[in-house]
Amino acid sequence: MNGGLVPLFLLSATLALMLSFAPIRMTSLGLLAFAAITPLLFLMSGALSSTIIFLGLWASMIATALVVYLPIARWSAAILPLCLNAGFWMGAYAALYSDRAGLALGLVPALLAFPVKWLIRRKFDIVIKVVASWMIAIASLSMFVSLMPTPGYKLDHME
Repeated sequence: MNGGLVPLFLLSATLALMLSFAPIRMTSLGLLAFAAITPLLFLMSGALSSTIIFLGLWASMIATALVVYLPIARWSAAILPLCLNAGFWMGAYAALYSDRAGLALGLVPALLAFPVKWLIRRKFDIVIKVVASWMIAIASLSMFVSLMPTPGYKLDHME
Protein backbone atom coordinates (compact mmCIF):
# COMPACT_ATOMS: atom_id res chain seq x y z
CA MET A 1 0.00 0.00 0.00
CA ASN A 2 3.02 2.26 0.37
CA GLY A 3 4.00 2.16 -3.26
CA GLY A 4 2.76 2.95 -6.72
CA LEU A 5 -0.05 5.29 -7.67
CA VAL A 6 -2.60 4.21 -5.04
CA PRO A 7 -1.50 6.63 -2.28
CA LEU A 8 -1.46 9.51 -4.76
CA PHE A 9 -4.95 8.68 -6.01
CA LEU A 10 -6.33 8.26 -2.49
CA LEU A 11 -4.93 11.55 -1.22
CA SER A 12 -6.14 13.42 -4.29
CA ALA A 13 -9.61 11.86 -4.08
CA THR A 14 -9.83 12.67 -0.37
CA LEU A 15 -8.98 16.28 -1.15
CA ALA A 16 -11.78 16.26 -3.73
CA LEU A 17 -14.23 15.06 -1.07
CA MET A 18 -13.24 17.92 1.22
CA LEU A 19 -13.35 20.50 -1.58
CA SER A 20 -16.80 19.38 -2.68
CA PHE A 21 -18.28 21.13 0.38
CA ALA A 22 -16.55 24.44 -0.39
CA PRO A 23 -17.94 27.18 -2.62
CA ILE A 24 -17.01 26.77 -6.29
CA ARG A 25 -14.60 29.71 -6.22
CA MET A 26 -12.71 28.34 -3.21
CA THR A 27 -12.70 24.87 -4.74
CA SER A 28 -11.05 26.24 -7.87
CA LEU A 29 -8.52 28.23 -5.84
CA GLY A 30 -7.73 25.20 -3.67
CA LEU A 31 -7.22 22.97 -6.70
CA LEU A 32 -4.92 25.55 -8.26
CA ALA A 33 -2.85 25.73 -5.08
CA PHE A 34 -2.73 21.93 -4.88
CA ALA A 35 -1.67 21.60 -8.52
CA ALA A 36 0.93 24.37 -8.17
CA ILE A 37 2.73 23.19 -5.04
CA THR A 38 2.87 19.51 -5.92
CA PRO A 39 5.38 19.81 -8.80
CA LEU A 40 7.44 22.32 -6.81
CA LEU A 41 7.87 19.83 -4.00
CA PHE A 42 8.66 17.14 -6.53
CA LEU A 43 11.60 19.22 -7.76
CA MET A 44 12.81 20.41 -4.34
CA SER A 45 12.41 17.31 -2.18
CA GLY A 46 14.96 14.72 -1.15
CA ALA A 47 15.56 15.83 2.42
CA LEU A 48 12.84 13.67 4.00
CA SER A 49 13.09 9.97 4.76
CA SER A 50 10.61 7.53 3.30
CA THR A 51 9.09 6.80 6.72
CA ILE A 52 8.38 10.48 7.35
CA ILE A 53 6.89 10.86 3.88
CA PHE A 54 4.58 7.87 4.35
CA LEU A 55 3.46 9.03 7.79
CA GLY A 56 2.93 12.59 6.54
CA LEU A 57 0.97 11.47 3.51
CA TRP A 58 -1.36 9.19 5.48
CA ALA A 59 -1.77 11.72 8.32
CA SER A 60 -2.58 14.41 5.76
CA MET A 61 -5.18 12.15 4.22
CA ILE A 62 -6.76 11.51 7.63
CA ALA A 63 -6.83 15.22 8.49
CA THR A 64 -8.33 16.12 5.11
CA ALA A 65 -11.01 13.44 5.42
CA LEU A 66 -11.89 14.52 8.97
CA VAL A 67 -12.66 18.03 7.77
CA VAL A 68 -15.57 16.58 5.75
CA TYR A 69 -17.36 15.97 9.06
CA LEU A 70 -16.72 19.42 10.51
CA PRO A 71 -18.46 22.68 9.69
CA ILE A 72 -14.96 24.03 9.06
CA ALA A 73 -15.13 22.44 5.60
CA ARG A 74 -17.26 25.39 4.57
CA TRP A 75 -14.80 27.98 5.91
CA SER A 76 -12.64 29.65 3.32
CA ALA A 77 -9.65 29.93 5.66
CA ALA A 78 -9.20 26.16 6.02
CA ILE A 79 -9.24 25.27 2.35
CA LEU A 80 -5.96 26.74 1.18
CA PRO A 81 -3.79 25.33 4.01
CA LEU A 82 -5.29 21.85 3.56
CA CYS A 83 -4.71 21.95 -0.19
CA LEU A 84 -1.12 23.11 0.27
CA ASN A 85 -0.55 20.40 2.88
CA ALA A 86 -1.89 17.68 0.57
CA GLY A 87 0.21 19.03 -2.30
CA PHE A 88 3.31 19.05 -0.11
CA TRP A 89 3.02 15.39 0.84
CA MET A 90 1.95 14.32 -2.64
CA GLY A 91 4.96 16.01 -4.21
CA ALA A 92 7.31 14.53 -1.61
CA TYR A 93 5.88 11.05 -2.17
CA ALA A 94 6.19 11.29 -5.97
CA ALA A 95 9.77 12.55 -5.60
CA LEU A 96 10.59 9.56 -3.40
CA TYR A 97 9.90 7.30 -6.39
CA SER A 98 10.94 9.86 -9.06
CA ASP A 99 7.62 9.27 -10.76
CA ARG A 100 6.69 12.29 -12.90
CA ALA A 101 3.94 10.47 -14.80
CA GLY A 102 2.46 9.22 -11.53
CA LEU A 103 2.51 12.75 -10.18
CA ALA A 104 0.52 14.03 -13.16
CA LEU A 105 -1.94 11.14 -12.92
CA GLY A 106 -2.25 11.64 -9.17
CA LEU A 107 -3.61 15.14 -9.66
CA VAL A 108 -6.58 13.93 -11.73
CA PRO A 109 -8.81 12.53 -8.94
CA ALA A 110 -8.89 15.98 -7.31
CA LEU A 111 -11.09 17.08 -10.19
CA LEU A 112 -13.83 14.86 -8.76
CA ALA A 113 -14.69 17.78 -6.48
CA PHE A 114 -16.83 19.34 -9.20
CA PRO A 115 -19.09 16.33 -9.97
CA VAL A 116 -19.34 15.47 -6.27
CA LYS A 117 -20.86 18.90 -5.66
CA TRP A 118 -23.90 17.57 -7.52
CA LEU A 119 -24.42 14.96 -4.77
CA ILE A 120 -24.24 17.65 -2.12
CA ARG A 121 -26.77 19.83 -3.93
CA ARG A 122 -29.10 16.81 -4.02
CA LYS A 123 -28.70 16.36 -0.23
CA PHE A 124 -26.70 13.13 -0.57
CA ASP A 125 -23.81 14.42 1.51
CA ILE A 126 -23.97 11.27 3.64
CA VAL A 127 -22.41 9.44 0.69
CA ILE A 128 -19.42 11.78 0.83
CA LYS A 129 -19.09 11.26 4.57
CA VAL A 130 -19.16 7.46 4.22
CA VAL A 131 -16.47 7.56 1.53
CA ALA A 132 -14.42 9.92 3.72
CA SER A 133 -14.67 7.43 6.60
CA TRP A 134 -13.36 4.72 4.25
CA MET A 135 -10.44 6.97 3.38
CA ILE A 136 -9.71 7.43 7.08
CA ALA A 137 -9.76 3.67 7.60
CA ILE A 138 -7.48 3.01 4.63
CA ALA A 139 -5.01 5.70 5.71
CA SER A 140 -5.01 4.55 9.34
CA LEU A 141 -4.35 0.94 8.42
CA SER A 142 -1.63 1.89 5.94
CA MET A 143 0.05 4.17 8.45
CA PHE A 144 0.06 1.63 11.25
CA VAL A 145 1.23 -1.20 9.01
CA SER A 146 4.17 0.94 7.89
CA LEU A 147 5.05 1.56 11.56
CA MET A 148 5.13 -2.14 12.42
CA PRO A 149 8.63 -3.60 12.58
CA THR A 150 7.48 -6.71 10.70
CA PRO A 151 4.37 -6.11 8.60
CA GLY A 152 2.26 -9.09 7.62
CA TYR A 153 3.72 -9.29 4.13
CA LYS A 154 7.35 -9.71 5.34
CA LEU A 155 8.88 -12.75 6.94
CA ASP A 156 9.74 -12.38 10.59
CA HIS A 157 12.17 -14.24 12.80
CA MET A 158 9.50 -16.75 13.94
CA GLU A 159 9.12 -18.39 10.52
